[in-house]
Amino acid sequence: MQVQAIPVFRDVHILRKGMLEALSDYAFRADQLLYQGYGNGILSGCRLTTTKDRIILNEGVVFLDGQLILIKEPMETAYHPTNTTTVLKIHVSKEQMEDSLLYREMELLLTEDTELKKDELELCRFKLQKGAKLRYWYQDFEDRSTEFDTLNIIHAAHAARGGSTLSPEITEAFGEEMLRMEELPPLDECFCLQLLGQDRAVSPGMLAAYIARKGGKKLSDRSNPVLYRELARILAETRNSQGTGRGPQQKKRWRMTIE
Repeated sequence: MQVQAIPVFRDVHILRKGMLEALSDYAFRADQLLYQGYGNGILSGCRLTTTKDRIILNEGVVFLDGQLILIKEPMETAYHPTNTTTVLKIHVSKEQMEDSLLYREMELLLTEDTELKKDELELCRFKLQKGAKLRYWYQDFEDRSTEFDTLNIIHAAHAARGGSTLSPEITEAFGEEMLRMEELPPLDECFCLQLLGQDRAVSPGMLAAYIARKGGKKLSDRSNPVLYRELARILAETRNSQGTGRGPQQKKRWRMTIE
């Protein structure tokens, strides 16, 4: 027989070892069990913003190798133009024990290495030209793949059931732009409404299933760049079928080719 013990803290009561163990179970172990089967990546928050010379990672939670990592205050790093692809990563150290505390250190890294090492997650990548500003806002869905002077979060893994996936910011943008169009097929309407109703990242399996229905083929590669590229294709084809474009105000921009 198992027993569930909930610690109750009151004035003048003695703090017992069993109470602390129960608190540990609820604070850490229970949360980890809730996210069994999730892929590595950002779980909540972690929005990126920029100033003229710094990138700021705001508060949030990442899920890495079965553990929740809390970013309880903003982290920032300086950047400068290199005219080459630069990747912003967060590195989480191995567990260390000190003064009866188990902790892991976190730091931001800027590198040209696109490969991820163990205990690293990509947050964004960009290619900044001299004299340009690094922006973190987008004009439309396709603008997220702009090659120069723009934070590209397409490759940033987000934790979801069944694996790592696209940012909910990206899938919400897709749903919003699709729903602005008239006379969408029921499949598109239902799927896009589901995207807007999600408070977390959408599983790669769900995205792949929708893409297969729209393209007539199953995806063997469910990486973020492939999922984004297919969603962009569906959006463009839907616009073209309705005779609508991106609007006369849209100008030609540099594009990143995602393979």
